[in-house]
This record gives sequence, C-alpha cells and structure tokens, in this order.
Amino acid sequence: MAHAACRSAWARLIAKVYETNPLLCPRCGSEMKLLAVITDPAEVRTILRHLLKIGRAPPGLDPSALN
Repeated sequence: MAHAACRSAWARLIAKVYETNPLLCPRCGSEMKLLAVITDPAEVRTILRHLLKIGRAPPGLDPSALN
C-alpha cells in the first residue's frame, strides 16, 4: 500500500473511532503532517510518563498501566 493510502486509511480509522480528525490541528484547524510513528513500547511509556509529570497526559490514560 502506498504511503499516502496508508496515511489516509489510518486517519480515517482514527476519525471513525474517536470522532475527530487526527490530522487537523485542534487549535487552528490546519492540516498537520505525520512526522514519525513511535513503536518502541519503552519509548512510548517514557513519553507518557513525562506527559503525566507535566500535567498533559492524554485523556483516559490510566497511570497504573505505565508500570
């Protein structure tokens, strides 16, 4: 599958599940571009812990799941 098609499919599925377009800026409505995908579980936990620490954790994040 071509990169553009994968990007479109991913965005469409996220929009369907969360009822929001993940590629639109929530502040200004401009289209955003996907720069990277983090797949390393340890790195994802590090980022989520940092977001918890600074008070910007994603909605619905269960902090106990990061242990």
